[in-house]
Amino acid sequence: MRWSWGLLLLVVGQTVAYTIPAVRFEYPTMRGFRASIPDTPGLQMFAFHARLNKPFDQFEEGDYTEDVTAPDGDGRWMFDTNKPALPNGTIIYYWVYVQFANEGYWLTDKKHTVIRTKATVAPKSTTSTTTTTVKPTTTTPAPCPPTLTTFNGGQPTCAGKLLFEDTFEQGSSFAPKWQHEVRIPLDTESAEFVSYQSSPENSYIAAGRLVIVPTLVTQTADYTDERIRTGELTLAGCTSPTNNPYECQRKAARSTILPPVVSAKLNTKHFFRFRYGRVEIRAKLPKGDWIFPQLYLQPYENYYGYADYASGQMWIAHILANRMLAAADGRQIDGHRLRGGVLITNTGPVRSDFLRSNLNEEHFGDQFHVYGLVWTPEQILLTVDGFQYGALRTNFRQHAQQHNLTQANLWSADAPLAPFDREFYVSLGVGVGGVKDFPDHSLTGPSRTAKPWNNTSPKAEYFFYQNRNTWYRTWTEPELTVDYVRVYAL
Repeated sequence: MRWSWGLLLLVVGQTVAYTIPAVRFEYPTMRGFRASIPDTPGLQMFAFHARLNKPFDQFEEGDYTEDVTAPDGDGRWMFDTNKPALPNGTIIYYWVYVQFANEGYWLTDKKHTVIRTKATVAPKSTTSTTTTTVKPTTTTPAPCPPTLTTFNGGQPTCAGKLLFEDTFEQGSSFAPKWQHEVRIPLDTESAEFVSYQSSPENSYIAAGRLVIVPTLVTQTADYTDERIRTGELTLAGCTSPTNNPYECQRKAARSTILPPVVSAKLNTKHFFRFRYGRVEIRAKLPKGDWIFPQLYLQPYENYYGYADYASGQMWIAHILANRMLAAADGRQIDGHRLRGGVLITNTGPVRSDFLRSNLNEEHFGDQFHVYGLVWTPEQILLTVDGFQYGALRTNFRQHAQQHNLTQANLWSADAPLAPFDREFYVSLGVGVGGVKDFPDHSLTGPSRTAKPWNNTSPKAEYFFYQNRNTWYRTWTEPELTVDYVRVYAL
């Protein structure tokens, strides 16, 4: 991954207050290894990336990788794997990112040669004629360190345990892990210009990956331009969370048209939800004008309410997928800018108060990246390829009260991160357009073409549709492709 010059200057030019100690390698079993550094006050994360016998090209994702967020009982920040066989002479190439006192520090271009001594290898059995007494062995259950993570209704688990995984193997189906959302989004969210449906054209598993792709509704034989302007849409099997009929059907009339795009959105709501943990999603994000991927955590029960994000929403990864897009003030806001964070309201500038961003020289749809979110009772951390680009430690209740958000009165005063103190589930989708994410007066493409709709206009969706001959030409890679989804306990 190539990093922006601004980020490199920030890293190089920071005041050195911490030096990463040498990484200690150990081989406690015949397979695998441990890599660790000692704990010290102020250390917040140890991100370790390694591969065998192949050097890294800058900050690539490792074959053996983990974001360690707490030291072990021996006071070491430990990466541990028992997967690879490591004969003597194997070279472990690795790089390390450490967060210390809210600053980032790096060890790069490192390598370690495996040399196992007799003491690190289990002894081989030998044949002997001496008669010995065989002592009975006791099987000790695997240790289960405590964790604050719970799942599926408060079930306890063990620290670091893999709770949920989907690698989308060829021939697998969505059920039982994933459920399709079938509905028309309203302005309580982004009012994106789509209907979410379960059509196999919009979501499918191919070559061991999940693919979600938006399509023009006019590509369907029974849809014409006239039907979009005057027809009616009724979604069978609608999954409106509030049983709102306007999410399940629409009749076109005057300024209201039928959603011009069909897309897909899937979630684990009825199979897996959790409170506190670490999420990793390896994905290639879409590219094309007015598209945005939705790699979210959604509230399971909407405990604090449904309207105005009263129960919150967490963004694992989000981009505005235009290849070139500038805001009215000239800021770059296209697919080179990754955003993650949380929403506590859908209102005005407060909506983006807790979104953090990371700029990249390449579009985030050019290749696969690993998008991560670490959620604890005290903070939410955001990562991409092991690099932490954002941390949220704000008391959301106090911030919301300062901005007169009524939902703040419902949030627990004893939980600084409320409403993010309940169970959430994983949600993956692709949205298009809408009235919240793309700012008015933004300019797209080399010719700096103006955004074709205004977010406050009652005809926003209509003007977007009228401009389809321009933006649809840019949809050469509109799909979100997901390699895997993993959720770990803290």
